[in-house]
Amino acid sequence: MHLHTYRDENRSRHFDLIGGRRHPWSIDLVVAIASGILLMGFACAFAALLIR
Repeated sequence: MHLHTYRDENRSRHFDLIGGRRHPWSIDLVVAIASGILLMGFACAFAALLIR
């Protein structure tokens, strides 16, 4: 897995995580971070529900 950076036609910088040898895949780094934050928020809310 490695980090790939590039600029699009609007000169915006993009960061992608790229991995896989037999079945290549890539994911936008912003999407990966946002998903992690949402998942952590859901886990904390669920834990708070169980504790209460």
